[in-house]
Amino acid sequence: MSGTAASLLRPIEVGDLPVYPIARGERLESHSFFLFHFDRWLNSDLYLLGDWDVKGVATALWCLAQNQDPVGTLPDSPRLIAALLRMSTDQWEGYTRREPSPLHGWYHCTVGDEVRLMHKVVTEVAVAALSQRLKGQDRRDADRERNAIKRLRMRVEALGHSRLAAQDMFIVQLYRLLQERYPGGNSTDNRVIECMEEMGVRDLKH
Repeated sequence: MSGTAASLLRPIEVGDLPVYPIARGERLESHSFFLFHFDRWLNSDLYLLGDWDVKGVATALWCLAQNQDPVGTLPDSPRLIAALLRMSTDQWEGYTRREPSPLHGWYHCTVGDEVRLMHKVVTEVAVAALSQRLKGQDRRDADRERNAIKRLRMRVEALGHSRLAAQDMFIVQLYRLLQERYPGGNSTDNRVIECMEEMGVRDLKH
């Protein structure tokens, strides 16, 4: 049995295990690819010393980890890993006895109260992908807010307050008040008028 695989079968002292940096529930269901550092792969011990079938199974594990919860991990169970690979437990355990094995580079970690397997490079890729997803969400949220404020400015102007509509601070404060009073709701004329009156504006068109 390979050194990596053997170490994964020893009794586990949970308190000594690293905490996985991605929380349970974090997944990347929508992505269909991941960053592949081919130069690191071509210079790795697994590529240089592993048999081709072992390298194929290892690559399958990296791909399967992308759909796990949390993303980038594997279950700490030979039966579950074998099931993910669509092979028998005996066949999988045969692979773990190879040197190096498909589990080369994987080690135990904790996710809450659960023990799972992580791989340094797979984790790096997963963290980077999540970061990019969050940046994309931030951009979409900013665009949505910018368009909502633009529409609100036009509505205030239509209500006969072009001077207030030109004041960025007023429009932003009005937008925030509307979000506070009607979170996720539409900014109808009546709601805009209500919030403007709350801010001390008079002589509004009803």
